[in-house]
Amino acid sequence: MLPPRFTLRELPFSARLTLALFLVSVGLGYGAALVQIHFQHASPGEFMPSAHDVVVKFHGDPDPLKRVSTLQRLLEAGEGPSFNGSGTMAPAFTTRSSGWKSALRQKPEADLRRERDGEREAVLIWLKEGLSQAAYDADRLPLPTSWGDKPVTTDFKTDDGAVKIKSLLTERCVRCHQKDGDDQNAANFPLDNYAAIAKYARVEPAPGAMSLVKLAQSTHAHLLSFAMLYTLTGLLFALTNYPAWLRVTLGPLVLAAQLADIACWWLARIDGVVGEQFAMAILWTGAIVGAGLAAQIVLTLFHLFDKAGRCVLLVLFLLGGAGLGVLKQHVIDPHLEAQKAATTHS
Repeated sequence: MLPPRFTLRELPFSARLTLALFLVSVGLGYGAALVQIHFQHASPGEFMPSAHDVVVKFHGDPDPLKRVSTLQRLLEAGEGPSFNGSGTMAPAFTTRSSGWKSALRQKPEADLRRERDGEREAVLIWLKEGLSQAAYDADRLPLPTSWGDKPVTTDFKTDDGAVKIKSLLTERCVRCHQKDGDDQNAANFPLDNYAAIAKYARVEPAPGAMSLVKLAQSTHAHLLSFAMLYTLTGLLFALTNYPAWLRVTLGPLVLAAQLADIACWWLARIDGVVGEQFAMAILWTGAIVGAGLAAQIVLTLFHLFDKAGRCVLLVLFLLGGAGLGVLKQHVIDPHLEAQKAATTHS
């Protein structure tokens, strides 16, 4: 005859209350992680990343037209709220440039912006036509005949109509992208010499995807922290009195799904359709982690207490749901609408 199996209900009330608060903290922490995912990976105006967002983040944009260098992508992006984030360098030529306000006092903003757009287009021509080191060293980039009469700021044009490409890059980019530059974040990505610029002018094999260095760092952090966290939540659920088939299934499920999720992060870097499919699988593995963790937390909480305690939990869940509704109406929805509006006007 098998000895009676230990369950969490046999622990003293103080121990069960501590475990309950631990599980609630895990749930709130996971909610905070979803908020972080929104700010890091979701498209403007969307609460969570779309399938396309996930594919781009882990596999790279499958659109062949997007396979351009980091520098070209940042220069071609329009002005918006993501300067110094993942989005654009365009404001470096306008509102973030030195002397912008004083220049506005000398000529109409529309004319000034046309000149600054001309500067940016000149840099793009230099990038697209092979990143000539000779033009950079000589500080002289001849413009093609197709350029026509597009304006460029006088300070960056030679007498024969060429563009002072090195001077232009130094004034608009290097003042921030150098050691002890005007911007601490930009200083981590120096552009103060030809070799440094060439590093960011290489065509990206996986445009938009996180770098392998960042992927390795994220894998390291997630595996160590989540292995401990999901082992604890799974172990606590395994020590409940629910049917054995449910404990055996749900107990290790979240940890197994997280391992599969992280494996898909790396497998998504495979070229072609196969990599895209692994990136799409991240949506499913992530959903299983979230749903499984929620089930572990809720079911374990209800196991820890008797009828009176479960009634208290039910009331707390109802109050929490109402609070989330208010938060959605007064904070989340206005935030998403503001993001959409900013994207529309950028």
